[in-house]
Amino acid sequence: MILMQFDPPKKGIWHDQPATRWEEGFVLGNGEMGAIVFGDPRHDRLIGNHADLFLPTSHQQPTPDLSDLLPKVRQLIETDGYQAAVDFQFKMATERGYQGLQMSDPFVPAFELAIDFHINNVAHYKRALNYQTGEALSCYLGDGEQIQTQTFVSRHDNLIIHRIRNFDGALNLTLSPQIYQNEALSGHFYYQDCQFKWHNKYRHKEGGYTVTAQLFTHHGKVTEEDDLLHVTGTKELIVVFRIDLSLMAPPIKQLTHDYQTLFSQHVVRHQSLFDRVQLHLKHDKDPSENFYTLMSDATNRETLPLTLVEKIYDAGRYMYIASAGHKTPNLQGIWSGDFQPAWSGDYTFDTNVQLSIAQALSGNLEEGLFGFFDLVESLLPDFKENAKRFFNSSGIVSSIHSSTHGHHIHWNKDWPLHYWTCGAGWLGHWFYQYYHYTGDIDFLRERTVPYLEEIIAFYQDFLTIDESGHYLFRPSYSAENGCGDNATQDIAVLKEVITNLITSYQVLGIKPDQIAILEKMKDQLPPYMINEEGAFKEWLTPNKGEAYNHRHFSHLYPIFQSREFTQKTDPIWFNACQVAFDKRRRAWLESEEGDTTSTHGRMHSALLATQFHMPELVKEVMMMVLKNNCFFPSLMMSHYNQLEVFNVDGNGAFPQVIHEMLIDYHHDTLYLLQALPEEISAGELSGVKLPNQINVLQLNWDLEKKSLRVMLMSPVEQRLALRFPLFKQAKLHGELATEQCVDLVREQTVVLEFEL
Repeated sequence: MILMQFDPPKKGIWHDQPATRWEEGFVLGNGEMGAIVFGDPRHDRLIGNHADLFLPTSHQQPTPDLSDLLPKVRQLIETDGYQAAVDFQFKMATERGYQGLQMSDPFVPAFELAIDFHINNVAHYKRALNYQTGEALSCYLGDGEQIQTQTFVSRHDNLIIHRIRNFDGALNLTLSPQIYQNEALSGHFYYQDCQFKWHNKYRHKEGGYTVTAQLFTHHGKVTEEDDLLHVTGTKELIVVFRIDLSLMAPPIKQLTHDYQTLFSQHVVRHQSLFDRVQLHLKHDKDPSENFYTLMSDATNRETLPLTLVEKIYDAGRYMYIASAGHKTPNLQGIWSGDFQPAWSGDYTFDTNVQLSIAQALSGNLEEGLFGFFDLVESLLPDFKENAKRFFNSSGIVSSIHSSTHGHHIHWNKDWPLHYWTCGAGWLGHWFYQYYHYTGDIDFLRERTVPYLEEIIAFYQDFLTIDESGHYLFRPSYSAENGCGDNATQDIAVLKEVITNLITSYQVLGIKPDQIAILEKMKDQLPPYMINEEGAFKEWLTPNKGEAYNHRHFSHLYPIFQSREFTQKTDPIWFNACQVAFDKRRRAWLESEEGDTTSTHGRMHSALLATQFHMPELVKEVMMMVLKNNCFFPSLMMSHYNQLEVFNVDGNGAFPQVIHEMLIDYHHDTLYLLQALPEEISAGELSGVKLPNQINVLQLNWDLEKKSLRVMLMSPVEQRLALRFPLFKQAKLHGELATEQCVDLVREQTVVLEFEL
């Protein structure tokens, strides 16, 4: 008898219970295609996904032209208030053919295959997901015989590859393909000579997609009866799948039948991405423990479960690697198991997409952002139409929800999301930051500058001047928290866009006349405001009150995103932002009366906590998502408590929280251990990147030994100031570190050893 060997993955997670629904399955991906393996050993399930597979529906109609209504809308806001203006515009829109608030075309599965093993008794079941290799595995005794399954989505061959083995006898399998027939899709299944395909036609649009598959049975027998495939007489079955978003799909190219060869070719590419950055914490539990044991321990303690924290970090990196590249992670990454995902599983641009990519640059995965850039640029024609149809302006206005198009159709009288104009500018943050991290001048010239110029073009047409001589943002909306003139995020985002475009022109040595125009625009932006409680206002309108009980933190954009100011550069605004954050934290994050439980809100709280140097709050947020059951067995996260709604934006943000709490850079200053909880007392982080092309080769800390060692390298010469918000007496070469600067010499490693 051959004994199967099960080695828990060092970088991964495993479980001793099968998945009962797709969300509990193990997820795989190569950036273009995804796969979900779930089900019990007797009746296994495999779902395939494609990053572009958003199912065309019947209700995707652009908003009619409302550009002539803008003067009336503004007048109504002035005389009767925002609700009257929204009611009027909605009434006129419906009279002109608007169908009301519409969801995006949904992100749906490409195929589902059920596999019946015809076994009765199962023992010693285990399943594992290896983040480092991108492979899912299960093994067990089925009727006394050793059974193993292995699955990965190949980066080398762009195929989903699934292997089943019986170590002790012959397999007896029935493969049952699900044939989709619904209101939007007509599916058909065909089989011939160990090859089969699903042919799926759209009902509301020309075209469709094809899933092509091939069986390798190693001299086994395959018979077909009523669309069921029976496999017998073999110890091993390999099934390979390819998803083509076309009804005319070529056959799968000639492949080796050796699983290990196929897998090895994939691993080289996947692991090289995963291993670029490594986090090692001081383990408090055996990392080989299974998911249930680690989660049970975490929920029954008041201290951070360090072993599990490290695994959650790894899961966040894995999510991004698996989901990014061809496009960018949607609400569900690159995975879907049903035809009615929450919020259509789309690209939600008012916080979720931004969190899902938060780690991309610092996590040394910058090539994944090209899927994001390609997506945004593909939506520009519709973004331009939004600007014209709503505001009679040139330039671009992003939708909040997008999938197959960028039309702004997700709005009504209760949700006036079309008044949120800063979305395109927020997306532009990454267009500039890509250059800031990489120094890619060609990208700056060819993609960053043209994109930022479109945003400026919109605001030059849209903005008016108030009696004080400042710009008036009307209409204006603070994302999902209400209307009001001059929403603070609008001003903060435009200020960042102007600043970044000026810098871009200066770097490229172009358009000096435009720089002068942009400087004048910046001077005309409304000044920030502080209310009577000392809090940074969410709307820069004196009589507009605050709404603290909310999951979004849009008005604190200068802190969590643009890094517009710090406690040193502008203590008044910085301290007011901290007051506003404290009030929202008490009213929403830590309150039983909070408007919803939201992982994205918690992650933004943690990102703000890093900038306000609040280690205890970083810990509190981590404990919240653990104790409120927000992790599926793959360690992908849920949007709400108790595993309600599969959502990955929290996974995208978690590594960024870790990075920022340990090492951060802005305003020519290196911030070290700025929000490190005491319980994370020792560890090592290697391979992360910082703006201005700074590479953190290694960072080692040990609070008990009061030591910190940092290795840096930069391809450009630069001088860095040092800040230790939590360790103000930290010393470098026997002198206070905060009174010193560090010079980075081009391509030379600098080693800094601090005494804390």
